[in-house]
Amino acid sequence: MSSRFELLAPGGDLEAIHAAIAAGSDAIYLGLDRFNARNRAKNISLAELKAVCHLAHQQRCKIFVTLNVMLLESELPALLRLLNRLLKLNVDGLIAQDLGLLYLLHQHFPNVEVHASTQLNTHNEGQIDALKSLGVNRVNLARELNLEEITALTRHAATLQMKIEVFVHGSYCVGFSGLCYISSTRNGCSGNRGRCSQPCRDQYQTTEQGSAFPLNLKDNSAFAELEALAAAGVYSLKIEGRIKSSHYVFSVVSQWREQLDRYQQGQPLVKDLSNLYKVFNRDFTANYLSGEIGKAMFIDNPRNNALSHFVEQRQLTQPEQINNLKQELYQHNSELMQQMRKQIAAMQASANALPSDLQANQTKAVEVQLPQYRMEDDPNTSPNLAVLINQTHDIALSQQAKLEVFWALPNALSNKLDEQLVIFKQYPNLNPWFPAVLIDKDYAAAAQFLEQVKPKLLVTNNLGVAELAKQMGLAWVAGPQMNSANSLALACIKQHYQGQGAFLSNELNAKQLQRLVIPKGFRSFYSIFHPNQLLSSRQCLFQQSSGCKKQRLNKSCLSRCSKSTRILNLKDAQYIIDKQAGEYNHLFSQQHVLNTQAITEMAHKFSDVLVDLRNIATDTTWSGVSNAELVTFFQDLIRQEDDAEVRLQALLTPSINQQYLKGL
Repeated sequence: MSSRFELLAPGGDLEAIHAAIAAGSDAIYLGLDRFNARNRAKNISLAELKAVCHLAHQQRCKIFVTLNVMLLESELPALLRLLNRLLKLNVDGLIAQDLGLLYLLHQHFPNVEVHASTQLNTHNEGQIDALKSLGVNRVNLARELNLEEITALTRHAATLQMKIEVFVHGSYCVGFSGLCYISSTRNGCSGNRGRCSQPCRDQYQTTEQGSAFPLNLKDNSAFAELEALAAAGVYSLKIEGRIKSSHYVFSVVSQWREQLDRYQQGQPLVKDLSNLYKVFNRDFTANYLSGEIGKAMFIDNPRNNALSHFVEQRQLTQPEQINNLKQELYQHNSELMQQMRKQIAAMQASANALPSDLQANQTKAVEVQLPQYRMEDDPNTSPNLAVLINQTHDIALSQQAKLEVFWALPNALSNKLDEQLVIFKQYPNLNPWFPAVLIDKDYAAAAQFLEQVKPKLLVTNNLGVAELAKQMGLAWVAGPQMNSANSLALACIKQHYQGQGAFLSNELNAKQLQRLVIPKGFRSFYSIFHPNQLLSSRQCLFQQSSGCKKQRLNKSCLSRCSKSTRILNLKDAQYIIDKQAGEYNHLFSQQHVLNTQAITEMAHKFSDVLVDLRNIATDTTWSGVSNAELVTFFQDLIRQEDDAEVRLQALLTPSINQQYLKGL
């Protein structure tokens, strides 16, 4: 087994777990029947986990359990019971996404090794600092980073005695992990709950560029980039695939095992990916690592590309040739499965018997007093109104008394820092709103911005900026894309990161929101009107849709490009692709979310409600009414004037509000 690297394999069911061990993995990540981000995998039971740990440890293979979902208030007691049971099984670590779970582990289970899930979308030094302070030992980096960006983060992590993990093989998501709500909005199957229905792989109405699958990326494979990953300082090489077959896992892990062994023994590395192409793939790309982001990373076929790859490679044209190839691939996979089962049988035969007493660890159960639900003292209180803007003609709103106005800062903050500083110098009543993604120089620019502006209050959707605010003693609020959905997450933001408040998740329904325990003295924000952002991508989504002359992104694309188009999902409504200067590509619902119901049903739950007036061109319009007038209508709603709700519903049409009704 390797010492320089860890080969981390997926385990979606028992056979895949056994296949990964037999193929030579150093560690396996797997899920139980709850609280993991691959609900569609078969997963395993606690009883099976005991036997898995026993077998894996005999083979010098570690077991990491995924608890990497956004947690609901009602689940906290069951989660605590599960943690106490896992402590007794000698699992080697836990993988987490939710700040509430990370806070619980840090406060009450300090000896557990904790890994930050890819769902936390870690891509800057501040996020690593923030996670280190919560007791995280290892971070899985965002898949969109290039080698230079990865190198900088591994060096920073090393100063904190933290390890870095990178996905090296398997499916790519078109959107940044943890920031994708397309499946949740469409059918209540939230990616943050492990239930993604993969609408990005769906067929769409054929676009101007002739693509029927405009959001579908090729698979990731860094097989030929091992030396570069080693030079970058990456420790754990992670293979995606907890919903893949056992023979897929066996094949991919075996080949990566051989590659790692070759590297460590100073032998020439394998450059040929032919055997990897013989099991499920959507073709391969390593262009995120190289920084060559663009059209070459897309494929207009979401299904297995193995046959097509070899047909094209061998230039086969005759039906008989193609049928022979099908037989060849079938034979290869049959032999692979036979080899896998033979090696699993040999491994199990040589393993020591499972002790009759499986209670190997007698650790005393940890008792935790979870937040208790209570009715608010004054159900008649009214929230304050806040507004989010990104157009200079709306800045006049910041002069209104009792109206908090936030200005949306761009992702490309380093290129636009000077102009943003001018705006905040000229309009000191504005409050900055930081985006969820700030990579490399853009994160550094965020630090410069805070040093110079020192705002009285800021909203951030990026944990790295929250860490900066904490260090500088600035008042900050966790934005909606920080996915706050339980009382422990709110407690973490207040107690550990010294935040002043948080946006409650718009994925929650009324009952789920009502049960949240808001810490005393903590501001609870909630957005009641906004363009419904479904995903954000470092890719250019126009190359496959309405067209772009460039084959790949260059340095000017992020800061200068401004476009908008629509794509039509054949199972669904239209989606809007919006790219504004300084922003990444975003996908939006066809209509704004309008949730007046939250005010009429539970206004007392929120200290502040938000109206998002950014210029995203959906089908929702308010023709003939200025943004300033619209704000007064929402103020009337908060005061619960008789006709305010009816007036807004008639004015802001069409609109949607399904998530508040169905929740998670």
